[in-house]
Amino acid sequence: MTEVRLEPMTADQYKPWRADAEAHYTRSVIATGRTPQDAAREAAETYTRLLPDEAATPGHHIWHAYDGNRRIGFLWVKVTDQEAFVYNVAVEPGLRRQGYGRAIMQAAERWCHANAITRIGLRVFAHNTGARSLYEELGYVETSRNMAKDL
Repeated sequence: MTEVRLEPMTADQYKPWRADAEAHYTRSVIATGRTPQDAAREAAETYTRLLPDEAATPGHHIWHAYDGNRRIGFLWVKVTDQEAFVYNVAVEPGLRRQGYGRAIMQAAERWCHANAITRIGLRVFAHNTGARSLYEELGYVETSRNMAKDL
């Protein structure tokens, strides 16, 4: 696998990315047992709260990832002090299960090292077993666990 490079999203790229990212988040929330309406509301509220100034929100870095000239996915990271938090990472649908998720996360780690960031965290939905497995293989450890019960 070649090293991927991260390029900041342009303003023109941000709008369609945001719509797709919110839709994906909505589907993930639905998979936890929430109604489609509640999930869509949560996704919209979350993205509005986290990115009030859209791609220009201070501390947030939103990149497309490339293998050569081919766009293979994206990465969204927030940095505070010497810690980064991955809010979203994805590989283009037709390119999944080919090592690009790993390559994007390794690019994130290289960027963090280059910017004196000493810790990187993330949250992953319990139902996303593929991502959980990848993160464990990359050395991430579980730091907390959310649980719920429908009544």
